[in-house]
Amino acid sequence: MDMNGTSEVVAKKYPKAMYFCGSVFSFTNFSYYGMKLVLLLFIAESTAKGGLGLSNGEATSLLASFMAFSYLSPIVGGWISDRFLGPKLCVIIGMIISGCGYFLAFMSHSKQEIQLMIVLCVIGSGLYKSTSQTLVGSLFENDDPRKDGAFSMTYMFTNVGVLLGPFLCGLIANQWFAVKDGGEILEYGYRAVFLTTAIVIWFGAAFFAIGQKFFLKNMAVSATAKENLKEKKELAKVPLTTTEKRRMCVILILAFFTIFFWIAYNQASMSIALYMQNFIDLRIGNFQIPTAWIDSYNGLLCVILGPIAAAIWVKLSKTRHGDLNISQKMSLGFAFLAVAFVFMIAAVMKTGEIPGEGAKASVLFIIAFITFQSIGEMCFAPVGYGMVNKLAPAKYASLLMGVWFASMFVANKLSGYVEVVIGKLGMLQVFIIIPGCLLVIGLLLFALNRKLEKLAQHERQ
Repeated sequence: MDMNGTSEVVAKKYPKAMYFCGSVFSFTNFSYYGMKLVLLLFIAESTAKGGLGLSNGEATSLLASFMAFSYLSPIVGGWISDRFLGPKLCVIIGMIISGCGYFLAFMSHSKQEIQLMIVLCVIGSGLYKSTSQTLVGSLFENDDPRKDGAFSMTYMFTNVGVLLGPFLCGLIANQWFAVKDGGEILEYGYRAVFLTTAIVIWFGAAFFAIGQKFFLKNMAVSATAKENLKEKKELAKVPLTTTEKRRMCVILILAFFTIFFWIAYNQASMSIALYMQNFIDLRIGNFQIPTAWIDSYNGLLCVILGPIAAAIWVKLSKTRHGDLNISQKMSLGFAFLAVAFVFMIAAVMKTGEIPGEGAKASVLFIIAFITFQSIGEMCFAPVGYGMVNKLAPAKYASLLMGVWFASMFVANKLSGYVEVVIGKLGMLQVFIIIPGCLLVIGLLLFALNRKLEKLAQHERQ
């Protein structure tokens, strides 16, 4: 297949409906990523500065629950879509409910109201996350060569939201709606962020509700629920081959390893974000760099590094030794993430662990951390999703993708407890332990790579 020729054809023939569906990702991710770190800071900030005044441990625990259950709720949302409401209605309802959650955060003054906000947002994201992907896939037949490219295109819409959401919400919290005395922030504009994200996602829901009548009016979303059930019952009667059983084992083993990667990775949105507030020099003149820009920089790097990583894998595949296998690439992800934490160790050694104890560290430490973290992510995350898609037996494809998401649920939930451990052991000790564990686990995964490769490529029975 001529790769250049194919891409030219695809670029000319993507339906307008695909771009319309992609707009959903921009609206939802603008709101989610725009308020995610702000929510953490809002919960932990003192009431005098516009926060709730809870502890760092409570803040990270609440955010961890929010992130964790966001990976489980799409399973239920997809079932509701398939059996009852259909994807278009689920997307609209989900965005409206999430907007209600953000608006509740705007009005909240207690931990209980934040917990209710999380419940609403988890329900909402569960309804729109998986179903918005279904809408994109339903525009193409399974054998349509444009289908993979369509998901890549909509991924770009996702990163538009990831870039713009934290960037603008950071300015809202730290600049436009903050109360200042000279260059010092007396009160953050956190509540204005929640109100903004609610308005944005509600506007997105209205935009989609009106636009789908024009762009999706002739779209057949999928087979009926009865046809799907009949097909699944027939497939369930076919026994698994030895190869399929071995490949399921590979998926389960690698899913276990992913838990440790994401626990460490998520610290950028938790313990490291809290550390930035008090220990990193974020001032450039009278301007204070918003902590929420962590996600914007990560999103920018993912856009830049995605094509680079793809090109490297393609180039390696043409060499005598061939491309790296799945576990080798994931091991690289562990190594790069471990290197990222070296910069945090250096920063803590400079600043100390008590605010004001030492000089504030340069923001370059955080930039270096996010850079190596993002390189590790590009070695790890896309490979994992592709692995499940390639190795899962057809009859258990959805189940095993659910297992993969469940491992991320566990990781996100456990991520919030790292701040509690920091409170007991100290930040420097924990930041030394994390990369040490990452290197050990990465080396173990690398040592298993030949065994796992044999299991995955075992001759079909």
